[in-house]
Amino acid sequence: MAASVAAQAAELVIGEIHPITGPAAFYGLPESQAIKAAADEINTSGGVKVGNTSYQIVIKTADDQASPTVGVAALRKLLGEGAKFIIGPIASGVAPALKPIIESRPDVIQLIDGSIADGLTNGKTIFRNQASVQTYNDALTRLTKARAYPTVAIMTDRFHAGFMGSQKPLVDALEGQGNKVVAQEYHKLNDTDFAAQLTKIAALKPAALVLRGYPAEGALITKTARHLGYQGQVIWEFVSPPSTVLKNISSAEMEGVLNAIPPTSQDYVALGNEKALKLEARLKKMFNAEIGELSTLSYDAVYIFKAAIEKAGTLESTAVAKAFTQLKTTDVPMAINPYAPGEGGLLFTDGQVTLPGGVQIWKGNGWQPLANLKPN
Repeated sequence: MAASVAAQAAELVIGEIHPITGPAAFYGLPESQAIKAAADEINTSGGVKVGNTSYQIVIKTADDQASPTVGVAALRKLLGEGAKFIIGPIASGVAPALKPIIESRPDVIQLIDGSIADGLTNGKTIFRNQASVQTYNDALTRLTKARAYPTVAIMTDRFHAGFMGSQKPLVDALEGQGNKVVAQEYHKLNDTDFAAQLTKIAALKPAALVLRGYPAEGALITKTARHLGYQGQVIWEFVSPPSTVLKNISSAEMEGVLNAIPPTSQDYVALGNEKALKLEARLKKMFNAEIGELSTLSYDAVYIFKAAIEKAGTLESTAVAKAFTQLKTTDVPMAINPYAPGEGGLLFTDGQVTLPGGVQIWKGNGWQPLANLKPN
């Protein structure tokens, strides 16, 4: 009897690193809540089954505050507490700082559910179920090509590793299809004064202004651009919760702004996706919180770990890592996001999933999918 009770009480620790506080908490807190919702769902359904043992998932949360320094300390804390399975981070400044630590620990497996920075996955112990920055850029270039903008200006967060690392290829792609890039200006998280950069851009009168960074700054940049008389098309390239956007700009000033990003959790809810609706209800019940833009990715991450561990038949890291490389999209039936299968139906190719890109348009008080890339 004692052995049976011990087996039922077996615990599987999963660590998660997200900005629970600080300027990017509007991303990180909903991600953390979705991870806990998935764990609760799995635990109440019998847990993670390995042989004759059913493990209850225990989530350990570390707050990186979207800071590389704080993120490194958060990771070390989790590792010190015995976590060897890690979900996160979101911040593209934090993720590269964690990579050398993860790679120095072959017993640690990381699944990135937020950061889009290039060069993060290694297909061995570091995987990502978020889209790559290339997916965002592909959606953007399809849009600018379809609308044939003759000139484009770009404003980029200089500390966003994903956007900065892909800036030159993006510029090359835009100019290669006839969208001449007439200006490249920069800002950083928590900036509030963009008049100098935007005065230069407004004088050039580009047909489109592309913003790459985070939504609080994106809203302020858009507002400032309009106040300076910029009349062209504003295009964002980042996940942007309406609640965060509207703290810094009115709905009227946002009307018609485009956003080149993969579908978000809210898109799946709006489309009536049953699993997304179920997650939305669970988050409301557990936390009295709304579903976040990236919540479905974080939710999926827990189920991906579950599938890999059950496929491995052990908690031993080497076997679990190998199972990650062998996972097929059909091995994770609870996943909400529509991951496109790779060769042989695999979920990961070199550690990276494939997700669809897309474009949204701001109408009224929020984003709506843009069905036709060409202007009406």
